[in-house]
Amino acid sequence: MKGQSRKRRLLLSLGVAAVLALGALAGFAIHDHQLAVRLLVTDPDQVPSRPDLVSYAASLARPAYAAHCASCHGADMKGDPSKGAPNLADQVWLYDFGGVGDIERTILYGIRSGNAKARNITDMPALGRTMQLSPAEVSDAANFVISITRPHGIDPASVARGSKIFQGKGVCYDCHSGDASGNPDYGAPALNDKDWLYGGDQKTVFESVYSGRHGISPAWIGTLKPPVIRALAVYLHQVSQGALPAPGDKGAAHG
Repeated sequence: MKGQSRKRRLLLSLGVAAVLALGALAGFAIHDHQLAVRLLVTDPDQVPSRPDLVSYAASLARPAYAAHCASCHGADMKGDPSKGAPNLADQVWLYDFGGVGDIERTILYGIRSGNAKARNITDMPALGRTMQLSPAEVSDAANFVISITRPHGIDPASVARGSKIFQGKGVCYDCHSGDASGNPDYGAPALNDKDWLYGGDQKTVFESVYSGRHGISPAWIGTLKPPVIRALAVYLHQVSQGALPAPGDKGAAHG
């Protein structure tokens, strides 16, 4: 009898523990759902001012980034020039100005992804392959572009010719602006800084002008859940601002 009594008490204790565990899991699921809803209904550019939502977004985004984004942009978010995948850990943005809403739009619809809402107004034309410029003119244009940030060691005559091509025959100014500061409406990168998508050496810049560039970023709408897409946008914004460390960065986050 005593053995049966102890067995009943043990079973009762296990049942109570199971109920409590299920209750805790249900409570966690409800809390998680509430955070997901709040993340989505909050204006995206207001989320960074909400520490609870930023923390929740980071918890969703880190595994999603590793699974879906790191293969192109790198585990450390520093990008890959061989693919034209930009650095996501700095404050240089091709499109718009790096707000959470700006980043979210790119994640949702992509760049030249085939989605009707993708960012695809223009891309870098193949000025050499289409014979708009001769190989010599492409070389001069490349030398001019490089000279904007590295003026030393380049033939001044070539730079002068390249400047005229940039502002004239090449029509480079139409996308990159007359002062080479780029155009975030088109996704045309600034050429007057040291941030390069494909690399800033003469060979690579020549190839960009001669053969063109047509980088693609996939549209994640319909593949990733809306809270995860919003979370990735928040996470990338926070990392770019230095408010959260990039993956693998052991330094403390700063505001």
